[in-house]
Amino acid sequence: MESTNKFDVSVILPIKSGKSNGFTEYFEKCIESLKIQKMGFSELIIVHTPETYLVDYIKGFDFGDLNVRMISWDKEPNYSAQINHGAREAKSEWISFFEIDDEYSSIWFKNVDMYSKAYPDTQVFLPIVVDTDAQGKFAGFTNEATFASNFSQEMGFLTNETLHDFQNFQTSGMVIKKSTITEFGGLKSNFKLTFVYEFLLRLTFNSVRIMTIP
Repeated sequence: MESTNKFDVSVILPIKSGKSNGFTEYFEKCIESLKIQKMGFSELIIVHTPETYLVDYIKGFDFGDLNVRMISWDKEPNYSAQINHGAREAKSEWISFFEIDDEYSSIWFKNVDMYSKAYPDTQVFLPIVVDTDAQGKFAGFTNEATFASNFSQEMGFLTNETLHDFQNFQTSGMVIKKSTITEFGGLKSNFKLTFVYEFLLRLTFNSVRIMTIP
């Protein structure tokens, strides 16, 4: 870590298999993006399926100074259910989760720390996601729509009304208060394709403030 300061967030990484194409490359990149954060974070919770080869790989991996907890998931692999399980075990005020093929910007937690102090009534912060194709070339942005002219009554904030008009938002990398996940039930594991949209609709319907950090 480049800073001794820490943002009180638990990062959750659900893993269902270590034999998929490119697994080790993806894993190395996503962990490296955590190692180089400008501001440290409390813990990394890896919720993994119990295959021996996967457990051995993770245990033998060099996480540097990261505070890592491994939690075995013995039920059928499910991204949402594994995130919810990690959230229940988290010890921090805030929670963030991502996928094996994602990488955090090195300034992400530093920015969230700054914006959470400037907007203390906001419970969720979304990143502007840089989408890439299979070759790693830029393909576009996600979550940037909240800054479009006339998109929202309050620039940068996502509302229930605007979600009914535009559905393309991504929760991977988001930072959310643990109390908010606990209160509103986390992700719905029985929603296979629309769990992100349903989660955001449920939060905004209950007046949870969601901001995209520019």
